[in-house]
Amino acid sequence: MIKYIDIPKFGSFNNFVWSNSIRDSGNNVAKFKKLNIIYGRNYSGKTTLSRIFRSLQTGKLPDKYENPAFTVSTDTRIITQTQIPIADHHIRVYNRDFVDDHLGFLRDSEGKITPFAIIGSENKAIEKEIKEIEQKLGSVEEKTGLRHIYATIYADFRAKQDVKNRAESDLKAKLTNKATQLPNGIKHNPIYKDPNYNTPKIQTDIKAIRSKSLGVLGEKERRVKEELLDETALPDIDKKLEFTPTISSLYETANSLLSKKIMPTNPIQELLDDAVLQAWVKEGIPHHRDKRKKCGFCGQTLPSDLWEKLDEHFSKESSDLEVALQKHIGTIEKHRVTVESIVTVDTKDLYAMFHSSFNEEKITLNNEVAKYGAMLDLIIQNLRARKTDIFTPKPTPELKDNSTAIAVQIAAINALIDQNNKKTESLAEDREKARMELRLSEIAQFIQDIDLAGEEKKVADLEKEANDLKTEVKNHQAEIQSWEKKIAGLQIHLKDEKKGAEKVNEYLNHYFGHEGLRLEAIEDTETSAFKFQILRGDKPAYNLSEGECSLVSFCYFIAKLEDTDSRGKKLVIYIDDPVSSLDSNHVFFVYSLIESLIAKPEEDDEGNRILDPNSKPIFRYEQLFISTHNLDFLKYLQRLSRPKKDDEHFVMIGKDGGSTLALMPGYLRNYITEFNYLFGEIYTCSDPENAATQHHCFYNFGNNLRKFLEAFLFFKYPSVCYQQNYDQRIRKFFKGEPIFEPLVQRLMNEYSHLGGIFDRSVQPIDQAEISKIARFVLKKIKDNDSAQFECLLESIDKPDLFCA
Repeated sequence: MIKYIDIPKFGSFNNFVWSNSIRDSGNNVAKFKKLNIIYGRNYSGKTTLSRIFRSLQTGKLPDKYENPAFTVSTDTRIITQTQIPIADHHIRVYNRDFVDDHLGFLRDSEGKITPFAIIGSENKAIEKEIKEIEQKLGSVEEKTGLRHIYATIYADFRAKQDVKNRAESDLKAKLTNKATQLPNGIKHNPIYKDPNYNTPKIQTDIKAIRSKSLGVLGEKERRVKEELLDETALPDIDKKLEFTPTISSLYETANSLLSKKIMPTNPIQELLDDAVLQAWVKEGIPHHRDKRKKCGFCGQTLPSDLWEKLDEHFSKESSDLEVALQKHIGTIEKHRVTVESIVTVDTKDLYAMFHSSFNEEKITLNNEVAKYGAMLDLIIQNLRARKTDIFTPKPTPELKDNSTAIAVQIAAINALIDQNNKKTESLAEDREKARMELRLSEIAQFIQDIDLAGEEKKVADLEKEANDLKTEVKNHQAEIQSWEKKIAGLQIHLKDEKKGAEKVNEYLNHYFGHEGLRLEAIEDTETSAFKFQILRGDKPAYNLSEGECSLVSFCYFIAKLEDTDSRGKKLVIYIDDPVSSLDSNHVFFVYSLIESLIAKPEEDDEGNRILDPNSKPIFRYEQLFISTHNLDFLKYLQRLSRPKKDDEHFVMIGKDGGSTLALMPGYLRNYITEFNYLFGEIYTCSDPENAATQHHCFYNFGNNLRKFLEAFLFFKYPSVCYQQNYDQRIRKFFKGEPIFEPLVQRLMNEYSHLGGIFDRSVQPIDQAEISKIARFVLKKIKDNDSAQFECLLESIDKPDLFCA
């Protein structure tokens, strides 16, 4: 069924939004029901609305409508002006355009009447087969057959599609937020310098990350790349590290000196036996020779042959060895200082990206240099020991030469220096590369954080489920179309244009008693095609009155609902102002035609209502719309057979800003006549508590009571004796009530007239008095005619105030 309609622009409609205009007393959005009655004055937009429905039927938009646009919402989908006609609803519209298209003769004597065929009486077998197929096809509304199955699966498909779309939108929103949202989006991060970064770009980056299996950078890598972004060009490092390994030759020389054997000329055994003493004596010689006669330590006189003995012990050979040892110690120490100052480059001289590697290589180099220096110290230590004990050869320690390791580290550092010097040339390019790698790393982290693969799988699974349902929808749709095609093929054999004309005549004669006009199907002998012609008697009828045109056109439309294209289908029927030019007698007959042939529930041959599986009456239509400007016709429409709790009343309003549709006010919908309405207003005033919410009833009470009693008493006392005196009727009706009759008179006069009693208008009304009079009048009506009183209560759907 059609539920809502939004009309941005279409004829007299402009920016009409259903949800803004169609709301009930609880502010809930109402909708079209199965039966819909629309009232509107002429030029309010009724025909314009019907043209939207006709475009859904024909697939054609009206001429000379500039940029027409509308959106129609059904149970299963949404249709715009670009998607017409709609195949899943069988729509039939009666309006001025229908008459112009099919009954041109009514407007122009040269015009034609489109013939149509209905089922002939001799084709019952084919009709039965068609009916069986229609039963198989079933109805969406009645929840039967293939159409119901299709609608259910289609609804499931739409629901699944909506879930999939929401999941897809949620995922896209996450990508968009990561790309562009303030303040943490890639677009707004100053590191990346890309103010044009957007969703397509993050999607491209995600593809790159996946294709290259990129991961999240470690903290150290990330810091290096961030530091690179802040780098400025540094001067080249001109001097590299240098190292000449000589420990092997120094070791060989030391080994020779340590192992060299020498003996004194005339050794002093005591000194040979005590190296410390020997060293002490040797150190004391310069302090005593040619300077002292006595020992500076013990004070004894030095022997005269002391210097001769010592010179024989400390020979020239030992002196030469001592000099050689001291010289080699100095050479080693000098080399040690050179080795310890190998590193001539500071960390700050390199780009930040090389700091970590440089520091690692430098630490390793320093460790190797320390080992190298320790070996040199060990050699020096042994040389000094030999120098102290000059006559005793000393063992040479095992050589641990790590010169190669030092050379390797120096080569590594020099390579870093080369890379650093080249980095100045490629710094701009490297910055951009680092910027990209940082961005991809952040996106890789984002991929992990939102479980992108899981989200994509969720969307893919939902899409697969939706596509599976879509396939089911297509299969069921194809099956339905196949059966409908078969029906169309069968209907070809049922066409009987003469029966169509006879059906129009039947309606003209039976419902309107108009035997002067009739429609006749005339066959063209050359083409075997039929054309319809309107006859008055036996002659073509020209210059039909407006009323006759309306009669013929509406009967033609009703008869056409039974043509081979419509029979057996649940139709959406829109009837626009069918009584625009008819007299009051014909108004009732139009109502009778609609009630008998469209609105009334289906019955079996015995007149019993046919019920669906849910025990609800089956109606001939899927949905019915009737619009009118005629209040008499509206009164009759209130009597139409209605689906239980499935009908709605609307009012069409023409405004300067464009036509609009609204729910029909209660006074127009609930009261068939003003008489019923006035009775309802008096009933409302009988309860003083209603004054708080329905104060307007109390302020209008005087007028309403006067008008009601005028009508009520005129029909009760129609005698000409009272024709000129309304007060006489009042007195006669309230006879025997000497207290209340004057009160009624006074209240009606004071509350319905202000002339001569202007001060009454500046005083508050007496709600209690009004309620008291209202109850009195109602009680008097009941006492006078209880049957009429009960009917009046029934007309306003209210209980009896005076029942215990």
